[in-house]
Amino acid sequence: MANILKRTVFFFKEILSHIVNAKEMFHLWYYRSGVWETTYFMGIHCCKSVTDIWNYQEIIYQMKPALIVEFGSLYGGSTLFFSTIQKMVNPDSKVISVDINHDKIPEIVRRDPHIELISCSSTDALVENRLKELRNIYRGPMFTILDSDHSKKHVLKEMEMLRGILVAGDYLIVEDSNVSGHPVRPDFGDGPMEAMDEYMKRYPDDYERDIQRENKFGFTFAPKGFLIKK
Repeated sequence: MANILKRTVFFFKEILSHIVNAKEMFHLWYYRSGVWETTYFMGIHCCKSVTDIWNYQEIIYQMKPALIVEFGSLYGGSTLFFSTIQKMVNPDSKVISVDINHDKIPEIVRRDPHIELISCSSTDALVENRLKELRNIYRGPMFTILDSDHSKKHVLKEMEMLRGILVAGDYLIVEDSNVSGHPVRPDFGDGPMEAMDEYMKRYPDDYERDIQRENKFGFTFAPKGFLIKK
């Protein structure tokens, strides 16, 4: 009987190992294939995992945030995506997208009255001050996504700046924490994952991980990066 039990335990451990490996292999294929770089929303580049952006719209529908803040605009596909969702979910709201420059942003995004583009570094004092102003105008939850400079130093600075802005119940996504070997781009150096680890050491009571959301579709470009402000 004991031998049967041991074999059964071993069998289920093997199955679990294969499942974990399959998820990682798919993650590696998805990233390395570059398919995420050829993903579009209404004809505009939206360089994200489709599973992540679907998860985001589900979170947004549940939260009905007054503000969506995006650090890292690039082509503006996700900016327009967020605005399109927000107009249906909470028309009395605003989407803020911050990047060093917005040269690649098409007119359809620039003309959207629901969107405000801020052209500077996401850690600039101008951004912090503007977000504090907007919180007084658009009262309600805030959904924020960090997707700009992915170095540890920069992401940590973004998170520390947001300490004085986010309140309990707000949502923070730290994107591309899959680099630095988690499991892609082991050559990257310290990035978003290492920034989160450092932040949690300094401020262990700031956030709760939304593990259910993180695991919903089997893999994410933001491992450990689905965070709810306590």
